[in-house]
Order: sequence, then C-alpha cells, then structure tokens
Amino acid sequence: MSFENTNKNSLFKILKYAKKNSAYYQKIFTDNQIDIKNHDDFYRIPFLNKSIIREEKNNIMAIPNSKNYIGFVTTGGSTGEPLGFYTLGSYDAEHQHFLYRMFGYSPGDKILAMDGSVIPDDLLEKGVLWIKKSEKDIPYGSFALSSQYLTNDNKSLYVKYIKDFKPSIIRGYPSFIDSIATYINENNIELGLNIKGVELTSESFFDYQVENIKHAFDTQIINQYGHAEASVFGYSIDDTLTTYCSPFYGFTEIIGENGIHVQPGEIGEIVVTGFNNYAMPFIRYRTGDLATYDGIENGIVRLKRILGRTQDYIYTKDMKKILLTAIVFGRHYKAFNHIEKWQIEQEIPGEVVFKIIKNEDFSQEDQIELQDNFYDIANIKVYFEFVEDLPLTKRGKSKLLVQNLPV
Repeated sequence: MSFENTNKNSLFKILKYAKKNSAYYQKIFTDNQIDIKNHDDFYRIPFLNKSIIREEKNNIMAIPNSKNYIGFVTTGGSTGEPLGFYTLGSYDAEHQHFLYRMFGYSPGDKILAMDGSVIPDDLLEKGVLWIKKSEKDIPYGSFALSSQYLTNDNKSLYVKYIKDFKPSIIRGYPSFIDSIATYINENNIELGLNIKGVELTSESFFDYQVENIKHAFDTQIINQYGHAEASVFGYSIDDTLTTYCSPFYGFTEIIGENGIHVQPGEIGEIVVTGFNNYAMPFIRYRTGDLATYDGIENGIVRLKRILGRTQDYIYTKDMKKILLTAIVFGRHYKAFNHIEKWQIEQEIPGEVVFKIIKNEDFSQEDQIELQDNFYDIANIKVYFEFVEDLPLTKRGKSKLLVQNLPV
C-alpha cells in the first residue's frame, strides 16, 4: 500500500492552513513566491529553526495563545537550545498504541516506563524507586521506574520490581534499560516473564546495548524516535531497527550541509513538517538531529541510524553517573523558555557550570529553578556564567555537555 498521496495531501493541508492563519507564513510564502499547490515549490520554503521560533513566536501562531484549549510545551533540546512553543492536535497516543499492537499488545497488558521520573522524598525514604504515572497504560505506561536513583547497590531492587510488576511491554531510556539488563545477565537472573517487547526511546543507542537487552528480557526490541515539537514519529518494524517515519504524522526530509536532500547512505539533518499542530505550525523545522538516510518507499521515509541523540553523563561528588537525558531532556523547566542557548561544563565532580545566553525574560526564579532541581534530583551544585556566544562543533552544532573530567 502506498501512502505517498496521503502524505502529500496532509502536507498541502497544513501549508494551506498556515498560509491562511499564520502571519509569519503568509509573509514567507509571499516573499519567496511560494505556490503551495506546486509540490516543487515546497523545497524553496526557508528552513525554520529554534532561533526563528523564539523571535517570531507570535507571528507563527495560527491560533491566539489566549485560547485555553491550546497547550504550552518546553523542551531542553539535545543541541543545547531550549525552546517553548504552543501545541494543538498531537497524535502521539494513537501512534504509541499502533506500536504496542505491533508488539502483540492486548487490552489489560501492563506497560512499564523506565525513565527519569522524580520520586517524592517520602517514597524514597521507604525505598520506593518507582511512581504511578497514569490510570491507563496507553500510551506511556501506568508506572515508571526511575533512572535517577540507580546505583550498583540497589539494582537488585529494580529487578525485583520488574519481576513483581510483570510488565508485558517496557519502554524507556536505552542506557538505563541496558544497565539493568547487564546486571540481569551478569548474575544469570531468570525473570520468568513473558515480555512482548522493549521500546527504546529518547536516546541513541549502541548495538551491544540492543543485544544485552534482548538477552536479558528474552524479547524483541523496537526503536521509537520523536520529539516534543511533535512533527515526526519514527518506529522500527524488525531486528534491523531501521526507523520508519509515519506518513500520517509529518513530512520528513534529510538535508545535507549544502541545504539539499541527501542520497541513500548519506548523513544529513532531520528536517520535519508536522501535520497536526494547528496552534503553531512547524514547516521545514530543523531538528538538530542527524541521521543516515535509507530512502523512501510508498511515501514512508526510512532512517538507517539516528545519530543526534546523547548518552552523556555528568558526575556527582562520589563519581556517580547522572544521565543528562533524565535530568535535562526528561524535564520541562520553565527556564527553558528564557534561554537562547546554553552549555553545561564539568571540571569538578559534583559541580557544573551553566554557560547561558539568556533572553530579557530570564530571571532569578529561573536560576533558582535550575539550581534547586539539579541539586535535589542529582546532588549537583550549579554555577552560572552568562555569555554572549558559545563554541560550535566541527559540524556547526552546539554541544550541550563539555565533560572535562578524565572518565
């Protein structure tokens, strides 16, 4: 079955909507003489990025932000550029349900999240390392095990919880799940569970981790790719873990450094156009993530490997590893909306320096929020350095973490 026409029709629909309702896109289309009925003209639309969104937020809006039925989301950003934006019309739950059905999900199956959830102190004092997330398992799990509190001494408690909870599906951070899988494998633990699948999300991952997890949980692995901007939903369908980008969710391009779409086998930046955010359309949005393009078939874009996710760590005073995905990408700080760009640098265990390019709305409250959260969650002291610019990598990207500890 080909979804090419479905994908192009959805693209035309969001372009038509943006042209009618967004002052920013009205100007963009007029200035660049874009005929939205001509598909070739789509590729002449200038790219959208985080900087433009921050500067043009009010003009991009297609629905007034005074409407109480639209949501506001902040994201930390794996390239160190936090962002706040408005949303309406995400279909994540439907796509997650589709993925679980591919696993063999049946009503009543329990889904366990293994993520960076924060556990209240009163529960931690009782040795509870998990927290209730939702009354329903779909789409993200009813309970979550937290990566925040994992140590070599308490891994047995995590394994015991998994055995007692008896999940049918596990979804979460690859590095966290791999750490538990390694413990299971090294200690020859038999879980005695019928786990239908493990979904890896929010991070890039390595082949050895996939094999580790597959062996420990005796199940299939699936890869899921997406982001808070809700413009792409990718998933794998077999052991190759090739990512298929949903033709119902958005229009996906892989763009080289020359601004032109790459060829199969080449690496480029993932650029997406979301079909469902009617509050604030993102058209040709540069995600900052890199991927190896694997071609397109029947309107479905394939990615061989997504390269732009991080598994970097910062370290506590006693050299405990803290996963940035959990403490930054897994959180939605209000301060993110008031930061142009930032970088975390570590020279001393238990301490980090935030180098921040702030906007005029950045306040003492934002500073306190970041300090308190990093200390409360990870026992990391935060110092601030406000700067005018930040160094870029050889690929021209910002690096969120500069880790100077000899680890």
